[in-house]
Amino acid sequence: MTNGMSLFSSLKDAVIGQAMRVATDPRLTKVASNPRVMGAAMRALSLGGTVKNEVSKATRLAAGVFGIATEEEVANLRSTVQTLEDTIATLEAEARAARRPPSAP
Repeated sequence: MTNGMSLFSSLKDAVIGQAMRVATDPRLTKVASNPRVMGAAMRALSLGGTVKNEVSKATRLAAGVFGIATEEEVANLRSTVQTLEDTIATLEAEARAARRPPSAP
């Protein structure tokens, strides 16, 4: 296991070293300081979130059309079932306790 961890550590150090060399490259600094490049990068980052939200909406719509439960609906249902099971267990315990004859002192 130590050999595997050593290999992982060496790989991690190599990747970090390369990333540091790239990050300090003056050509990258020049490109990154260009407002058009930064604007495009920011739009690309925000687009990722927008695409994810739209795909999620479309998935929920399609699931509704085909009568398929979404992951969120299944999670909510599981939570409701768990709550009901807990309530039943409590009520059964209370019913058993109420049926016991009082113990004599």
